[in-house]
Amino acid sequence: MGKRLYAVVYDISDDTRRVKLANLLKSYGERVQLSVFECYLDERLLEDLRRRAGRLLDLGQDALRIYPVAGRVEVLGVGPLPEPREVQVL
Repeated sequence: MGKRLYAVVYDISDDTRRVKLANLLKSYGERVQLSVFECYLDERLLEDLRRRAGRLLDLGQDALRIYPVAGRVEVLGVGPLPEPREVQVL
């Protein structure tokens, strides 16, 4: 299966963990809201994101949600739709 679009959203109260997670997510996709990223991921990248994010989160306090986006994305207002891009995760 090829890449598909995911909305990745988080709610993290700790500043340090939040910044680290946001920096991680920047390597997978585009920030479209303060705590929302749109990422084109294949299965390998999705699993890599889960693994790496899981190491940063406090699972008793933090929330990370990964929603597959089905259908067409529509934007009202400012902000372009994300374009699929090559992702290189270091």
